[in-house]
Amino acid sequence: MFDSSPDQSTIVIEDICSNCKKDVSIQITPTSGGFGLLGGALFENAAGGYYAKCAVCYGHNPKEG
Repeated sequence: MFDSSPDQSTIVIEDICSNCKKDVSIQITPTSGGFGLLGGALFENAAGGYYAKCAVCYGHNPKEG
């Protein structure tokens, strides 16, 4: 994600939660071990794209789907 925007320290993803369908804003920052996410979770779909879960839904069920 940061390869296409190397000058950015934070990337913000605006999406809809795949569970509750509410708006979700996820801030992604690079860390020494990978990436830090604030505001929800991202999952990769079979086509190579991503879908989001808000923090509340992720807290109730951290598994995909």
